[in-house]
Amino acid sequence: MQLTLREIPGFLPPWAYASAGQPGERRGRIAARRAFVDLKLSFMRAAAELPGERGAELQHLVRQACEPIELWLLRGCILAALPDEDLERQSQHRQSMQAALDSMFG
Repeated sequence: MQLTLREIPGFLPPWAYASAGQPGERRGRIAARRAFVDLKLSFMRAAAELPGERGAELQHLVRQACEPIELWLLRGCILAALPDEDLERQSQHRQSMQAALDSMFG
């Protein structure tokens, strides 16, 4: 007699592992992911304003970031590379990036 997977004691279908854990843990993971996405978007918006080869390089580094600490380490380079002509825009990016960092690390 051959057993099916469902007849094996303790078997869980693959989709069950995706939602494993307590509901609070899942909400926490979702909130952390959303905070990281918001952080990355604020860095992408600032990097999109950067001109030339340096701007393209920083945009690439932001896109490749997988952890918040990687973006935190890039913040100084991005802020230093923002054009000085538009101080108001530079200030907006600085505030946006800082607010996103505060929500992530605060």
